[in-house]
Amino acid sequence: MPCGMGEWFRNNGWDDGIAATFETRLAKARDKAQYLTIQAYCLLATCPELAAVLARRAISLNDPAQTARAGLYLGTALAMTGAVDAAIEALAREPAFRTAAHLDQALLIAAAEREALYPLAWARLAEERSVLVDERTPSALIAIALIGGATGHEVAAEARLAIEMLAEGTGAVAGPDCLSAAALTRRLAVIAAPSALARAAGNDYLRRHADRIHQMSWVGE
Repeated sequence: MPCGMGEWFRNNGWDDGIAATFETRLAKARDKAQYLTIQAYCLLATCPELAAVLARRAISLNDPAQTARAGLYLGTALAMTGAVDAAIEALAREPAFRTAAHLDQALLIAAAEREALYPLAWARLAEERSVLVDERTPSALIAIALIGGATGHEVAAEARLAIEMLAEGTGAVAGPDCLSAAALTRRLAVIAAPSALARAAGNDYLRRHADRIHQMSWVGE
């Protein structure tokens, strides 16, 4: 059942009355982590700060069936509030691959230009990079284009397709300006039409981070 359909743990909004009912019912519930996780999801669009609080509560219960998804919602909520670095850390929670949180993490790393984390994100994108360009998820496609373009890889095709997705309303998410469709499109346009200047930027990144890339070469093996 979707959010906002009358169940006590699927509220789209929040006030003192809703909070009191939720806490009363939660106290009697057996699967508390599940209800906290669902309610966190339902509040992502309207109350991301509260969604983050509920997701953290779910994670604190150490329920193996809910921890990964709660971590995904926590990372999403933090990104929507502009706490990019905290979101990147939250999306690294194991087992991130169960929820594809590593793809959202890679997108945040790329969008926020956290260059020191590019090698880690690139390694985690290895499986997505092995499939056909037009079969990649929007988050992965944008991340591959941005990180690949900044690190000297040939990703013009990925950048062009990512621009098309953003124009259709796919790929961008609510959050800081760096995740807006306009900001992402501006960066992708440079990669889609590579120039000598863009290639030089990629080579400069490789030079500046050569030691770190070597140290992290084991990631993903």
